[in-house]
Amino acid sequence: GGWWRAAKPGNQVGMFVEKLIDLTHPMKNGMAVWPGHPVFESRAVSSLAAGDIACNHALQMSEHSGTHFDAPAHFIQAGQTIDQVPLERFFGRLLVIDARDVTQDSEVAPGLVEAFEVLHGQVQPDDAVLFHFGWGRFWDHPTEASKFLRDWPGLSGAAADLLIARGVRIVGSDAMSIDRFGSTEFPAHRRLLAAGVLIGENFANLDLVPPICRMTSLPLRIAGGSGSPLRAVAHIDQTALT
Repeated sequence: GGWWRAAKPGNQVGMFVEKLIDLTHPMKNGMAVWPGHPVFESRAVSSLAAGDIACNHALQMSEHSGTHFDAPAHFIQAGQTIDQVPLERFFGRLLVIDARDVTQDSEVAPGLVEAFEVLHGQVQPDDAVLFHFGWGRFWDHPTEASKFLRDWPGLSGAAADLLIARGVRIVGSDAMSIDRFGSTEFPAHRRLLAAGVLIGENFANLDLVPPICRMTSLPLRIAGGSGSPLRAVAHIDQTALT
C-alpha cells in the first residue's frame, strides 16, 4: 500500500500518530488575485433562507486562483496541461525550506538550498520543495491587505536549475509567484515548467510544517488547463502518546 494509507489522522499506528495540516487558503470573495486575473466570486443562485429547495453557489475564478498549481502549459507552448499530469506527481515527500531571511523583492540563491541539504540531507528525486518566505501572514490581514501583492521574494534561475538537477516534481512558495515581485523575465517559471516541474503558489501554514514530511496536493481535473486551484495537506508523523 501507499504511504498515505499508513495512518489514519489522529489515530495510533505502530509508534506514530499522523497529524494533518491544511496548506491552502480559504477561497472567498475579496481574496488576493494576480493583477488582471478574474476576481474570485461566490454568488448564491439558490438559497434555503430564500425558500429554495437547496443551496447552490455560482463560482467565478481563474485557473490560478488561491493556492494553486501552474502546469507547464502556463508558460510553455504545447506544454503539459494540468489534466495530463500523472496522479503520482501529487503525492510524496515534502521539504519546506525556511526562507524568511531572504529580503523582499530579491532572489533565493542556490546556497540556501545547499545549506538546507547540509542540515537535512540532499534533495531527492520526486521531492516537492516549498519555500517559506513568511508571506502567508499578509494574505488575509486587514491592515496589510496590499502587502501580499507586492515586494515578495522569489527563486533565482540558478536555484531553479539546482532543483531541476535534483529531479524534483513540485517547487512552490507562500507568495503570489515563484519569481520575485519585480521580475519581468520569470526565470524560475520558464526553467521549472520547461523541465516539467509543477509550480505551486499561495501556500498557507508553512510555519506549522517541519522541514521534512509528506504532502497530498490534488488539483481540479481541468481539461486543457494551464493550472488549477488545489487542496494541499501536509501529513506529519508524531510520536504516539505514552
